[in-house]
Amino acid sequence: MAAMLIIAHLLGDYVLQFNFIARWKARSLWGVAAHGGIVTLVTLLGAMLIDAAWWPYALFIGVTHTLIDVVKAHGVHPKNTQEEMRYYLLDQAAHLIIIALTVFLSHAPTHSSYPEINRLLTPALLTGAIGYTLLLQPAWVLLRFIVRGVWGAEAVPHLGAGEKFEPMAERILIASFVLAGAFYLTPLVLLPRRLSTIQWQGNGVGVWMRLTTHWAETFLGTLLAVAVGLALRWRTLGH
Repeated sequence: MAAMLIIAHLLGDYVLQFNFIARWKARSLWGVAAHGGIVTLVTLLGAMLIDAAWWPYALFIGVTHTLIDVVKAHGVHPKNTQEEMRYYLLDQAAHLIIIALTVFLSHAPTHSSYPEINRLLTPALLTGAIGYTLLLQPAWVLLRFIVRGVWGAEAVPHLGAGEKFEPMAERILIASFVLAGAFYLTPLVLLPRRLSTIQWQGNGVGVWMRLTTHWAETFLGTLLAVAVGLALRWRTLGH
């Protein structure tokens, strides 16, 4: 149950929080309610794949998620990027603590009550789903807040600006190479977006390495991708 709820949280709070919903949240409580409704629905669906009778606890998680977001969206006004980072981390910690406490106090089932689903939802599959989902929008948002909070607003654009999908693809590829044991290929993933043409001479072309201005985001994203790949590799080979 815990793994399924984490996947539901990553999907509802990040992957399915589209740009227009994020903008809607910032200006209206209806936007917060819409986002909370999506989180609640995804949480209910995930929980019911494990145990349909657990739906009241899933509903509780969704409602508390919405209430936390109401406080954050309309009761918190960070003055700088450091405060933005702290509030973001506190927000995520609150969501995850509520999930953990609800699972623990309700004695949530660890396996699905449906044999077919139980055979499908193997520990390796669930771990992989968490790892790869984390490397998409969740990592993008997490890294943006951390880099801006530690190195300042100039270190990386705010959410909604700058590169988004290319770094996601890099993280997925790096984690996949590490998972497959092809560690030597991981540096090659970073090359395409950092090679620039400098001159043409006859039939040849010169290139040079262009260091990204967002080095901290790239560095931390690479470390996260390697860590996820190692965790998935350990999970696959160790079990």
